[in-house]
Amino acid sequence: MQSLDLPKNIDIAIVGGGMAGLSAAASLSEMGFKNVAVFESSKLAHIDGSSYGESRMYREMYSDPVLCKLAQEANRLWALQEIKSENPLRKEHGLLFYGESWNEETIEGSIPGAQKVMDEQNIPYEFLKSDEISKRFPINAKDDFVGLFEPSAGAIFSEIAIKYWIKTIKDNGNNIFENCQINKIDENNRTLLINNNFEVAFDELIVASGMWSNSLLEPLGLKLDVKIWPMVWGHYIVEESFINDYPQWFCFQKARNEDGGLYYGFPVMSRNKNNLPRIKVGIDWSPDELVGNDSSVMDQPFIRPLKDMLDKFIFNNLNGVISCDEIFVSPYTMTKDVNFILDKPKANITVFSGGSGQAFKFAPLIGQCLAEKALKKETSFDINCWELNRYSLT
Repeated sequence: MQSLDLPKNIDIAIVGGGMAGLSAAASLSEMGFKNVAVFESSKLAHIDGSSYGESRMYREMYSDPVLCKLAQEANRLWALQEIKSENPLRKEHGLLFYGESWNEETIEGSIPGAQKVMDEQNIPYEFLKSDEISKRFPINAKDDFVGLFEPSAGAIFSEIAIKYWIKTIKDNGNNIFENCQINKIDENNRTLLINNNFEVAFDELIVASGMWSNSLLEPLGLKLDVKIWPMVWGHYIVEESFINDYPQWFCFQKARNEDGGLYYGFPVMSRNKNNLPRIKVGIDWSPDELVGNDSSVMDQPFIRPLKDMLDKFIFNNLNGVISCDEIFVSPYTMTKDVNFILDKPKANITVFSGGSGQAFKFAPLIGQCLAEKALKKETSFDINCWELNRYSLT
């Protein structure tokens, strides 16, 4: 983005150039603040981070009524950002929750829990039996499967959203610095040590550095109780005749042996370099032996068995799939309750962590709340469920 001609003083410094850091900087920029800077250790939305990729889901179908309401607020903010950007940032095509229906909650909720919340909040949906799912979509639904289809859900064009936030930040006179490794936060002197060579002073600091957060926060006595899950996803080439048929979906199944049972997928939203249509699909769980406490778990993720399980599920459950085009492993930063951390644990340090693969749909709300926390304002939304004091730091 820019050369390392770093400023000596920043009013609000943001560590991390992913979804949370960029949306916070964009929100501050829209509020009229000028001396804001984002510091990213690599490239923006790089392949090793959690914000990489072309698409994310948005929905209101949650088993948790609080998250459901926050998702509704986030969708309202997305709509406002689309007006400002003069470009679509989302595509509405619905979302199918389907599979086994049991009352135990997973990291994505449950079918009965989501149905209960949508009934309570009058969110439109369709209840589908197994044969109705298979008739409507190219999905081989088992006889005992049921489904909930939320027509107002869809996908976020995450790459386009990131470009919009970058433009908003720069158009308002603020800065983004790539290839800036933060080596140390000096809380007392309010400085950042960057690339072991530069010191930048700040008045307020937002730390939104994903799985790398604890390496910066632990020296300050703030070890967040999070785990890192390597999560496998990929693009699969499909037949041209099916390109308009695939839904956006979550499949809920109970864990059986090594198979955690949760899978997800998108409609055809892109083509590969050979112009072949493809769908994005993934595994929504990670084996215990791959889960760790820090970024080192991503050094050598054990992909093959997980890809084999993803292949098995996709080829057995979806029609029209030809082959796997490419496979990726992305980090999910997970809290105990699979909810986010957005809080101000120090007088001038605000933190976002625990995105758990779900945070992008809340991005405008997360950005606004991070900005308000940094400015010592009351947040516009009730985010008590994301406060640190809901459980103890380790």
